[in-house]
Amino acid sequence: MDREISRAFLIIPEIREFLSQNDREALKEIFYAYEPVEVAEILTEFSLKERVLLFSLWNIDFAADVFEKMEKDDQIALMGAIDEARRGKILNELAPDERVDFFEELPEEMVNRFLSIMEREEARDARELMTYDASTAGGRMTTEFASLKEDITVQQALEELRKTAKELEMIYYIYIESRYNHLVGVISLKELIMAEPTTKLSEIMHTKLVTIPIDMDQEHMAAEIAKYDFLALPVVDNRGRMKGIITVDDVIDVIEEEDTEDMYKFGAAGEHVEDYMSMRPTLVARNRITWLLILVVTSFLSGLIMQKFSFALESMIALSFFIPLIMGSGGNAGTQAAMVTVRGLATGEIRMGDIWRVVRKEFLIGAMLGGGLGVLALVRALIFQKSSLLGTTVAFSMIITVTAATCLGAILPLICKRLGIDPAVVSGPLITTVLDIASLLIYFRIAIFLLGLS
Repeated sequence: MDREISRAFLIIPEIREFLSQNDREALKEIFYAYEPVEVAEILTEFSLKERVLLFSLWNIDFAADVFEKMEKDDQIALMGAIDEARRGKILNELAPDERVDFFEELPEEMVNRFLSIMEREEARDARELMTYDASTAGGRMTTEFASLKEDITVQQALEELRKTAKELEMIYYIYIESRYNHLVGVISLKELIMAEPTTKLSEIMHTKLVTIPIDMDQEHMAAEIAKYDFLALPVVDNRGRMKGIITVDDVIDVIEEEDTEDMYKFGAAGEHVEDYMSMRPTLVARNRITWLLILVVTSFLSGLIMQKFSFALESMIALSFFIPLIMGSGGNAGTQAAMVTVRGLATGEIRMGDIWRVVRKEFLIGAMLGGGLGVLALVRALIFQKSSLLGTTVAFSMIITVTAATCLGAILPLICKRLGIDPAVVSGPLITTVLDIASLLIYFRIAIFLLGLS
């Protein structure tokens, strides 16, 4: 939500007036009309002391919901400022996955201190979740889900859910477990409500289950939920015991993180470590320098090629006029093909078995694009250089360069995927640099052949 259009920002003057008057009751009630994410946004307008006061006024449920929507730095500052009793209550109320995400940002000593003031069950749950890799289903799941035993009736199930629903993140799906805690079925809340009260859950549950292994990578996990179009999927261990659920909001977070990571890789900007505005310039520079050094060293080859073929430029200086055109067209065409292929691999639209179909398709696309651009280059040479032979050289070079560029741009991500490397590493700058070298070689070889240069 953009800052300019957030309705919550309209009440900031009123909040400041209540703060100046120390009207605690008004301060407590005014926020309840807004969503926690909106409240988290406007809290950035207030000092830490004022935030501590507000958190002391709100009920624990609302305070925890707002806390979950705050930026990590603001969360850490607030936790260090509020009193221990309130701190423990908020930590206990946080969703398990949100709590672990917060702990991951903290030093181990501070995490242990926070765990020591939490309720025993919540602390044990947090410790278990922290044992899983953050980029796996185990690290993403929440342990608050609705589960019932298969041998109870619908009436008993509804009575049990009335007792526990308040503490659960989602009760749209109710997961059915055996007496040995193995996941054996699932039923929706709608189906449960419509069923006969005396019917046993084992008689109406769905037994064809789609589950996520606890060690599944988060990118594959997100693809699974998108594939089946469920609001949540159960996470199970290698013995079939249910450990948690992955919900749609978890998937949205994963998709955002994966897209950000791929964009940084594709732009050769290093790894995305934290929010850009809060990153130190030295950290940004350190993340980018590796790729820049690789690209600079690779670009030296372009200079060596031009030096090797300098005799051709000396024989016909007009050849140099078209070098930026040839190199730019090849690099841009290759980047376009690479971007489409990387995205296709990420969404599942392109699979490894499609490699030759993709290359054939990009060959035809490259030939058509190169043909059109070649004609333009030919016309330019005829008008300004008055040379049909030079125009033919440039046109053929354009066709071959663009065709080769689209094929290379399509095949490199597929090769990376086959080798187990993230296809996004075939970045725009990298493929442009490689194609610059290839474009020069193609251009000079065609020029020597057609123009008879030596």
